[in-house]
Amino acid sequence: MSRTRFGPIAIDLHGAFVRMLQLARTGAEHHVHAWSVFPRLDSKSELASEIHRILGVIDRRGFNGRALAICLPDEHVLSAVLDLPPAKSGAPVQSIAGAEIGRMFKHAPDQLELACWELPAASRQAGAAASMVMACPHNVTDQCAQLFEAHDFDLRVVEPRAMSLARVCGIADEMQVLIALGWNQTRFYAVCSGAIVLERVIENADLQTLHRVVAGTIGLDTDLAATALKDALRAERELLTDPDASREVQDQIRHFVELLTAESLTALSYLSRRFAGRKPARLLLACDGEEAPDLAREIGQKLALDARVCSIADYPITDLEPIDPASRRALAAAAGLCLGHGGGTW
Repeated sequence: MSRTRFGPIAIDLHGAFVRMLQLARTGAEHHVHAWSVFPRLDSKSELASEIHRILGVIDRRGFNGRALAICLPDEHVLSAVLDLPPAKSGAPVQSIAGAEIGRMFKHAPDQLELACWELPAASRQAGAAASMVMACPHNVTDQCAQLFEAHDFDLRVVEPRAMSLARVCGIADEMQVLIALGWNQTRFYAVCSGAIVLERVIENADLQTLHRVVAGTIGLDTDLAATALKDALRAERELLTDPDASREVQDQIRHFVELLTAESLTALSYLSRRFAGRKPARLLLACDGEEAPDLAREIGQKLALDARVCSIADYPITDLEPIDPASRRALAAAAGLCLGHGGGTW
C-alpha cells in the first residue's frame, strides 16, 4: 500500500487575496489535501500584518505539518537579463550575476538571494550567454522566516511568484506568453522550456484600475464593478439594465484591452528580434476575477494567439472538486510552488 506524503503548505500573498494550498502525494499521484483563498486586509498588506490570520486558517482548515513554502511577491524581486559567461566556461557565474544585479539595484551582492539561468542559444552574443537573473535581498527572506519561526513553523522554500506561475506553461520547448493580470500590477512574461526568458511590467493595466474606472464611469460603488464588467462582456443584464451604461463600460474594457495588448505587441516584437523570429505558441492569462475568461478571449484575439486562463486544473493534481472555479484560478501559482518545491528555489 502506497504511503501518503504531505508537501509544504504553500502561501501566495498576492493582489487582493491570500492563497494557501497543500498537496499530498500517494504513489505518483498528487492530490489536494487542504486549501484556502481569503481577502487580504488590503491589497498591499505585508506578511507581518497577515501572519495571525494565516496561522488561524492553518489550524481551522486541516493543513498538515509545520513546513511552509512562500511565493515571493513581484515587488520584492529584482530581475534583469544580463550577458554573462556561459556556465560551461567554468567562470563563477553566480558571483558575477550577483555583482551585476547588485550594482544595477544598489544592493551588496552578498546580501542577495539569487537565481539565474541561460536563455535559449538564439539570444546569445559571441563569448557570452544572455541570462535571466532574479534576486531578492536577504532581509526580505529573513523576515519571512523569522515571522514563522516565532510560531514554530519551518519556512523551507521561498521562490519568486513568477517562477511558480511559469510552471503552468510546462516544459515544452515551444515559447509561450504568460500575462499575470494582477490587482495592483500586470506583468508580461515569455516562457520557454519552463523558464522565463523575458519579463515586462505593463503600467496602468491592472484590475484595480479597470474596476475603479468602470465604477466611476457609471457612478457605481467599486465593489459592483466586477458585476458591471461581467454584464458588459457577456451581454447580460444583472446590473447594467441601461444600454447606454453597458456601452460605456464596453468602451472602457476596449480601451483597457488596447492598452494591454499594445504593450504586449511591443514585447512580442522584441522577442521576435531577439530569438530569431521565434513566435509564441499560445497565451496564458493569470487572473483571479470572474472576468478572466472573457478578458483572455479579448486579449487573445488582439494578439492573434490561442488563449486560456491559468488554473490549478492545468496541473496533474486530483481531488479538485471542492474548489470553485475562481479559487482554482487564484491557486495557480501556489500549485506551481507545491509541484516545484524540490528545485529552482532559494
